[in-house]
Amino acid sequence: MQNPNHYNTDGIAEVLLALERIEQDEELTYEQLLVLETSLFLNGLNFYDQHRDMRLDIDNMSYEELLALEERMGNVSTALSEEAMSKCLAKTVYEVTSLEGAKVSCEVEKDDVKCSICQEEYVVGDEVGRLQCEHRYHVGCIQQWLRVKNWCPVCKASAEGKQSSCSPHS
Repeated sequence: MQNPNHYNTDGIAEVLLALERIEQDEELTYEQLLVLETSLFLNGLNFYDQHRDMRLDIDNMSYEELLALEERMGNVSTALSEEAMSKCLAKTVYEVTSLEGAKVSCEVEKDDVKCSICQEEYVVGDEVGRLQCEHRYHVGCIQQWLRVKNWCPVCKASAEGKQSSCSPHS
């Protein structure tokens, strides 16, 4: 807890600035509203934010400052290993048995006629990979995605699924 006689002048200045902008009918950004709300809440509790100086305003950083920040933070990988990827990706060859079947398929699942990553329609013979969530992609596209992120690009479900074996639904 802070000393009751200590005033957070930065917090007061932010509140006054926000009130002035509201008075002039200017819209506040989400970040500005969040700072204002946090400031009002924490100051209302007479709480001093000891980490305030550590918070970064990345929206107003230069390109060089962002590069320096990236260098300090390092790289956090959420990628799947090749082994996990092969367990979680059911591969099939795209084929249409008849034109009538293709029409039904297109009407029922319009998203299933093209890869959501590259936006190209599947053609007969394309290798298609399906995640546990049942979303399908070109194998090359989804493998490239999973080497960076470990979730479905459409629904954000974990590519590894809830089961440790990662076996796709039958």
